[in-house]
Amino acid sequence: MTSSRNRYLETAARIGARICRDAIWSGNRCNWMGDSMEKLDGAWKVAHRALGPDLYGGTSGIALFLIKLHSLTNEALLRETAEAAVLQAYSRVPYIAIAVRPSFYLGLTGIAWTLASLGWEDKAREVLHGVPAFADVNTDVNSAKGAPDAAAVLRGFPNSFDVIGGLAGAIPALLALSTALCNHEWADVAVRYGDALLKLARKSDRGWSWNTMGVAPERRREDLTGFSHGAAGIAWAFSELFQATGDVRFREAAEQSRRYENSYFDPRCSNWPDFRYLYDPDTPSNGGPSYPTSWCHGAPGIGLDRLRGYQILGNESLKDDAMAAIRTTASMLKYTPGSNFSLCHGLGGNADLLIYAAAALDDTLQMRLAEAVGDQGIEQFEDQNFRWPCGVTDGDQTPNLMLGTAGIGYFYLRLYDPNAAGSVLLLPVPHSQPMPATATEI
Repeated sequence: MTSSRNRYLETAARIGARICRDAIWSGNRCNWMGDSMEKLDGAWKVAHRALGPDLYGGTSGIALFLIKLHSLTNEALLRETAEAAVLQAYSRVPYIAIAVRPSFYLGLTGIAWTLASLGWEDKAREVLHGVPAFADVNTDVNSAKGAPDAAAVLRGFPNSFDVIGGLAGAIPALLALSTALCNHEWADVAVRYGDALLKLARKSDRGWSWNTMGVAPERRREDLTGFSHGAAGIAWAFSELFQATGDVRFREAAEQSRRYENSYFDPRCSNWPDFRYLYDPDTPSNGGPSYPTSWCHGAPGIGLDRLRGYQILGNESLKDDAMAAIRTTASMLKYTPGSNFSLCHGLGGNADLLIYAAAALDDTLQMRLAEAVGDQGIEQFEDQNFRWPCGVTDGDQTPNLMLGTAGIGYFYLRLYDPNAAGSVLLLPVPHSQPMPATATEI
C-alpha cells in the first residue's frame, strides 16, 4: 500500500477519532448533536438537535462508518463507540414511524444492516421482524375474504416507494440480509415489495414511473428521475430482484423505468432533469427543471444504476448511459466555494461513481479521478485543520453518514480499500443462484 493511499486511511481515522471525541454518552449508549434541514413554519431551515436512529442522518449511519474503520485499524475505541451508537438506534426502533419502517436509509432495514455489520445477528433479525411484510399485496380487493390489494395495503405508506424513504431502497438490502442472516423470509419480503411497485407503476408511452412525491392526481405531471427519489433507484431495485429470482417481470420493469428516464435525457447538458420544481415551491427553478450533479439527483446516481444494470444485464446501451453520466460527473469533480464533500449531494458521493466504475469497467483512470478529489479535500481541509463542508445547506459541520463527516470518512475508506468498504450508495448484493419467486403475478 503506497504512502499516498495510506493518507486516505489516516484521514478517515482522524475523522473517526473526532466523531468518537464528540459523542455524548449515557450508560452504554451514545449520541451526537448535529445540523439538519427541517421544514419549520412552512420553510426549510437549519435545526441543531440530537440525531435520530436512522442510517441516513442518525446514529446507525455513524456506527456503520466506525465499524468499517475499526475493521481496518483495530482501534478499540471505534468499536466501543460504534456499539454504543447502534444501541442508541436500537433503543429507538419502537418509535420509528410506520410509513418509513421498510426504508433502508430512514427506517428499520438500515438499522438491521448496521447491526448485522457489527455481528449482532440476533438483534438484526429482531429489528427485521418489525419490517412490514405486505403479505396481501397480491390479493384482489374484491376477493371473498375482503383482503386489501397492493394499493390498499400501501395507503398507510405515502411517498414510500423510492430509495431514500421506501420500498426501492429496502429491496436490495433485504436481499443481501437474507443471505447474510441465512433466512429466505427477507428475500420473500423483497419480492412482495417488488410486486407492489409493479402494481403501482404509471405506464405511459415514455415508459414506467412512480408517484414518489405523493402528488394528488390532479396536480401530477412528470414523475421524478434520479436515484434517491426517482426512476433510476427503482430500476436498480428491479435489477437486483431479477438477478435474485430470474423473474422476467422485474427485468422488464427495470428496462421500462430506464426508458422513462432516458426519454428526458438532455444531450446538451449530458444529464437528466430534476422535476421537483413542479411540486416543491422551495426547489430553485427558472421556470424549468434543473440538471443537478449529485448521487440523489442527476448523473452520478443515475450512472451508478446504469453500471449495476450493465453488470447484471450486459446491455451495451446501459454502459453508454453510464459513460455519459461519468463524463458529466467527472467534469464537476472539483471543490468550489459552496460545494461540499457529503455522500448525498457532494463530492464524496459523486466520486463514488468513479470508484465503482474503476472496478466495474476495469478502468484505473476513474480511480485516479476519484483520488484527486480525496487529495483536494485533504489539502484544503484536513491538513489545514478546517471544518469539513457538509451537505446541510447553510449549516455547520455535522457528524452523520449521508450529509456529514461520517460519510466523508467513509469516502476516504472507499479510496483506501473499495472492497473492504463497500458502497453505501449502491449496496453490495451478493450473487446467488436465482431463488424461486414466491409471490404470484399481478
